[in-house]
Amino acid sequence: MDGFLNVLKPSGPTASDIVVRLKKIFNFSKIGHLGTLDPGAAGVLPIAVGKGAKLFELLTYKTKHYRTYITFGVTTDTLDSYGSVTQEMPFTASEDAIIKAAQTFVGNIFQIPPKYSALSVNGVKAYDLARSDTDFVLAPRKVTVYSFDLVRQVNHNTYCFDIVCGGGTYIRSLARDLGQALNTVSHMSFLLRTKSGLFDIEDSTTLDEISVNPQKFLLPLIYPLSEIKELIIPDKLYKPLLNGVRLKDWRSDRIEAGEKTLYKIYCQNEFFGVGSFEEGCLSIKYRLR
Repeated sequence: MDGFLNVLKPSGPTASDIVVRLKKIFNFSKIGHLGTLDPGAAGVLPIAVGKGAKLFELLTYKTKHYRTYITFGVTTDTLDSYGSVTQEMPFTASEDAIIKAAQTFVGNIFQIPPKYSALSVNGVKAYDLARSDTDFVLAPRKVTVYSFDLVRQVNHNTYCFDIVCGGGTYIRSLARDLGQALNTVSHMSFLLRTKSGLFDIEDSTTLDEISVNPQKFLLPLIYPLSEIKELIIPDKLYKPLLNGVRLKDWRSDRIEAGEKTLYKIYCQNEFFGVGSFEEGCLSIKYRLR
């Protein structure tokens, strides 16, 4: 029972709620999600099962695709439609102005995460501090936004956007900051994640589907690794590889010139994990065998 699930998360439950339900379905404790979604958000939620959890660090910061609604002229304490309204302001920006302002957030930027988030502040969740009216400051974080495109106007003050960004980006913060750039306030009024790494919403499945036949929807360990090249190690090196020995002075004509390029490592038709060459030695950084 090792691999991944491409779960279609509904709005309402937290990502942790989904994990708890899956643990009951699989009767298995090693299950975790690869990048959270807010309770009110829906869409792709990749889940690691068994040894898949060992690839968490490799997969959690993959590129994410979102469809979102941003409502201008009103903001909330949570920066989404589930919070309490904290401020209202006029909104008069033109469509051209919105497009122009959105493009200023494309690239490597610093953003301040929402106070209602799962980030830890001195060991306490930020959302717990916010709910208790504790005064605290979250430091800006560097994130990458690859595209921020206006799709259409939904109503007089709500617009639909498609956003592609790196892991760790808060769409609620982008919504807030876009409003500020247009001299008003704003909040994220809808969010759907359509893709996370290689997990696409077209291939996602609901919890109800998974509960009927869990193994049918369990994807193999190599599923999210298709963009990583394979490297086959000679059979004679099976035992050293199995024992965690770094293979010194071993090369192959399939090795790229650059150090630290990742490879899927195979030996005797077994998938050992993902490794790279560092200082002339092959080591498996994400070991599955």
